[in-house]
Amino acid sequence: MPRGRPGKVALVTGAGVRVGLAIARELVSAGYAVAAHYHTHRPRGFAAALQADLAAADGPALLAAAFRGSFDRLDLLVNSAAGFGPLPLSETDAAAWDALLDLNARGPLLLTRALSATLRRCKGAVVNVADVGGGLVPWRGYAAYCASKAALVSLTECLALELAPGVRVNAVAPGAVLWPQAYPAARRRALSAHIPLRRAGTPADVSRAVLFLAASPYVTGAVLPVDGGRHLSGLG
Repeated sequence: MPRGRPGKVALVTGAGVRVGLAIARELVSAGYAVAAHYHTHRPRGFAAALQADLAAADGPALLAAAFRGSFDRLDLLVNSAAGFGPLPLSETDAAAWDALLDLNARGPLLLTRALSATLRRCKGAVVNVADVGGGLVPWRGYAAYCASKAALVSLTECLALELAPGVRVNAVAPGAVLWPQAYPAARRRALSAHIPLRRAGTPADVSRAVLFLAASPYVTGAVLPVDGGRHLSGLG
């Protein structure tokens, strides 16, 4: 809670839109005071809204400082902010590579580091939002994005070792839970046909998985697929 008030506190990055916003709202329903990070789309209805560019080298440290200025505890850090998009090899230059790796992998690492003392003091937890793509299976035409999510999965496991026993670190790996607007209906149907449960999921499915990991005291270093079994097909 804000300084001087008891209760559970969560910081959710990328909480201005899409899955990050759904996670933040679910945590409020579960009784958390939520500090909602955003880059460009300011969220409403949370205990605090904190702006930062997590792709910038100093962005995570600035966000951590702003958080500590308003809150005296941290029970759950959800690293959800991410960039996404197809990028064939022919268009993957150094700038494009760095943009995805800086936000999707370096940002969570630096933010967790900056808040590790607070997490340890509160015996808190970290949940990283990875992806089926890269986190579990390769996708054609998404090499840089998949590499960033593979890095996040490895980071999850490494930090679970390094921060134990005081802080647990896990990840969720969503599949098709919120289609990109540019996906045509035929593409959505084709992908859904390869999901063993034969349907797309919802952001609420991811939110519930985050809550499960946050509330499971003997689970750390786990990567939980939330994809209807999509990773079993190995298809992008």
